[in-house]
Amino acid sequence: MEQSRSENYRKLIDESRLSGMQWTVIALCFLIMFLDGLDTVLIGFLAPYIGKEWHLSKDALTQAFTAGVVGLMIAGCLAGILADRVGRRPLLLLAVTLFGASNLATAYCDSLGMLVALRFLTGLGLGAAMPCAVALVSEYAPARRRGLITTSMYSAYTLGGAAVGWITPIIAQQHGWRAMFVVGAVLPLALLPFLLLSMPESIGFLAERRRDLAKVAALLSRILGRRVDAAALALTAQPVAPSNPLWTILSAGYGLQTTLLWLGNGAGLLITFTLINWLPSFLSFKHVTTFTAAFSAACLQAGGAIGSLVMGWLMDRIDGRKVTVCVYLGAAVLSLAWPVALDGGDGALLAAGFAAGMLVMGGQTGFQVLATSVYPVAVRATGLSWMQSVGRLGGILGIQLAGLGIARNIDPVLMLQALAVPALVAALGAAALHWRLRRRPGYGAATSHG
Repeated sequence: MEQSRSENYRKLIDESRLSGMQWTVIALCFLIMFLDGLDTVLIGFLAPYIGKEWHLSKDALTQAFTAGVVGLMIAGCLAGILADRVGRRPLLLLAVTLFGASNLATAYCDSLGMLVALRFLTGLGLGAAMPCAVALVSEYAPARRRGLITTSMYSAYTLGGAAVGWITPIIAQQHGWRAMFVVGAVLPLALLPFLLLSMPESIGFLAERRRDLAKVAALLSRILGRRVDAAALALTAQPVAPSNPLWTILSAGYGLQTTLLWLGNGAGLLITFTLINWLPSFLSFKHVTTFTAAFSAACLQAGGAIGSLVMGWLMDRIDGRKVTVCVYLGAAVLSLAWPVALDGGDGALLAAGFAAGMLVMGGQTGFQVLATSVYPVAVRATGLSWMQSVGRLGGILGIQLAGLGIARNIDPVLMLQALAVPALVAALGAAALHWRLRRRPGYGAATSHG
């Protein structure tokens, strides 16, 4: 039986070694994700400085936190559909330009209302960049390394967040909080020329959406180091890509898996966005020094980077759903242990932040990898972006509940312990997804990638 066109190009990539072009795509997307992580968490680290300068109440910056996540959510919903229609590359370039320019404008804002509006615009750019970068990398990565490579992208995201924690106490104290937004603007804008010159369009998009065999063959030639004839790829007619990718992921064939991904990822993002936005403030409210609070939050991000890599390594060897379940069960236990960390001093707080990052952000990375295995290429960017966007409703809920709790003088430690509940929900979501898909054809061969 002849192979289809998409199977042919995919097989060639899966059987090849990583080429210089593939490493370029991975490196550029790694940098984009690093900057995405840096700019996403920037407001959380700077909140104590902004609040002090503008004489704001403890919960006043809840609006700015929420605006950024709303921007992430809206952009994610639209970005996946647009990326599956017009391509990953042009949307990625636009997204990087938008969040870089918005950060530059934020460095000069002088009111809470302007800050809220600019964080919304920044969120739009950040929310569009992530699904495009992940889809590009997953479509250029060989199957045997896809889990590790994809999770490396999320480690870059958390490393970006960690970098903010390391440098904020230095730059913000010496040059003011506005200087950090300048850093968050200059880096992505400086990356743009390299993206324009070196970032190719997704080979999966060209093959399955555009059916541009000449470009697919040219890219394959660069990957394989030998000439690939476009005519040789035209073995059979490729099925027409779905006209409505959103309808596909909600259809009977994918609807339950989509619901479980949304539920589990949303619960994980509730924890993630609560911690990255509020952890420095929570610890400051408990009379932990600003320096220690920032470094504990930086350890959260560093732990997330390590956790993402460990998740990728495990998911290339063990059933990814089982790994995700176990990680979130560990996160639930750790959430209950925050009082012990506070009693243990600075070292214990740094360790708790690192462990929380490994489990919470590592677990969230697991859902991203699982989504790439649930959805086919033609709707993968839509599936990823909608999972991330709907999941950010959980992030918004977490931010709002934390702000409400602070306004009502609820002990921040009690709110940290309450994060055990969404951790259990995320574990249940991954377990149900495992149960749903374990009888899928080829399950035994595919479980290492989720």
